[in-house]
Amino acid sequence: MAPVFTASVYKSSAILLVGALLSPSASAYSDFSTKCTKESCDVVEGWIKDEISGSGVVSYTTSQDNADRLTKRVSSFEDSDNGGWQKIKIDASKTYQKIQGFGGALTDAAAITINALEPEMQTKLLENYYSASGIEYTVGRVPIASCDFSTGVYSYDETAEDFELEDFSIAVDSSDTTGNKLGLIKTVLNMAVNPISLFASPWAPPAWMTQTNSTVGNPSLRDEPEIYQSWALYFSKFFEAYRNEGINFWAVTVQNEPAGNTGAWQDLKMTPEQQRDFVKDYLGPQLESTDPDLKIMMHDDQRVHLPTWTSTILDDPDAAKYIDGVGLHWYSEVEDYVTWATKPFDKMNDVNDKYPDKFMMGTEACNGFIPIIDQGPKLGDWNRGERYGFDIMSDLNAWAVGWTDWNIALDLSGGPNWAKNVVDAPILIDTEAGDVFYKNPMFYYLGHFSKFIKPGSVRIGLESTGNLISAPMEAAGFLTPDGEIVVVVMNRDIAGHKYNIEVAGKGFINVDVPKHSIQTFIFAQ
Repeated sequence: MAPVFTASVYKSSAILLVGALLSPSASAYSDFSTKCTKESCDVVEGWIKDEISGSGVVSYTTSQDNADRLTKRVSSFEDSDNGGWQKIKIDASKTYQKIQGFGGALTDAAAITINALEPEMQTKLLENYYSASGIEYTVGRVPIASCDFSTGVYSYDETAEDFELEDFSIAVDSSDTTGNKLGLIKTVLNMAVNPISLFASPWAPPAWMTQTNSTVGNPSLRDEPEIYQSWALYFSKFFEAYRNEGINFWAVTVQNEPAGNTGAWQDLKMTPEQQRDFVKDYLGPQLESTDPDLKIMMHDDQRVHLPTWTSTILDDPDAAKYIDGVGLHWYSEVEDYVTWATKPFDKMNDVNDKYPDKFMMGTEACNGFIPIIDQGPKLGDWNRGERYGFDIMSDLNAWAVGWTDWNIALDLSGGPNWAKNVVDAPILIDTEAGDVFYKNPMFYYLGHFSKFIKPGSVRIGLESTGNLISAPMEAAGFLTPDGEIVVVVMNRDIAGHKYNIEVAGKGFINVDVPKHSIQTFIFAQ
């Protein structure tokens, strides 16, 4: 989870407080959640290529104003525009980054809460994420051993000074302690309609590897070569153990939030220089030997740190040669309400300009993480969905190759979490009833990207304009591997708008969009 109120993350806690107070969900809100039971649970209607042949257009809409939740409609291009002041022009000849995918974290907390449902409802929940009738996630994050969203602290080798890790075991991942997290991952991989790109992230090593013999309070590794090598070996042991269970990983992050957290839950603090040296001297060579196809992401922390961390690590060729990408969290931007001050997306553009051979990936985000002011679930809060939509779209327009939510499911209190660091999630489960879960607006906003922007899609040229009265529509465009163009458009305004999408050689898509809504359009290139 995210660090909160730490000097290393925020220039001052005032930025956090101002952003939180500006947040509409810090006050009263309405419940726009969707209840799923055995008898009723909405699904996403599919589309076929015949519907977009010629001038055909398929659209999906989610709106606060009505019952639209990824609601499908079929229309056509028109010869003239509707006179709307807001215009979007598509230029598929301009291409940018290739998309890896979208998804969420398969944590102990998610596994435990999903297991609290009756089997039929467990299947229904996972189908909402991974099946053709759901939002078709293609990415999954797996914590290496425990994190705050566990019921307690554990590691895969508790034997002190076992430098060769002879007692390493992932047996706990099949136990009740983790809600049989391993079984959940296998179920997801077997169910998913699309291949899932899994990446792993460590929160902390075994306590005996740290200078304080503890994994809370922002400890550091013992400054001993055998410890560094043993910690690097720990990564290889994890991937070997999961391979033996038939599970392969696409990538790994070097460390979750290495700049530190509040100290209330697990972490391993590193300076940029320490991460650089660990990668080039230990982790890089180790994984090159045992897992040569595995992608390595540095950072895995707040975007405010990007300039220092990328220059320190990627300007060193001996470290950079092992790094494939940069992991990003959103928390220090206070859910993007203070972008004018922190300029997270400018920082991302700068990284791409300087290191175009390294990808950027959103590796963690959630709502409800700000203590006292705005912590925990807010069932059905529409503003939290819009925050997701804004951050995903802005990240993609600033070169991100994908976006990963935090826990795919939690209970109604925002846990379980041994550190009491509760947050919100796109799906919340009534663990006492065992036959009910709720889909928050966050779920639908995520789905407008994850279901339609397939892995291997590329971002394409898009120009969105307005006038002195109407700001440009927030939008992003993509070309899929199958040759469809996907355009996602968001309206966070309190009023509806009339706008149009122009595609050379095809005409105009004319739209009257409701307030507080998001739409996805699909049409042939």
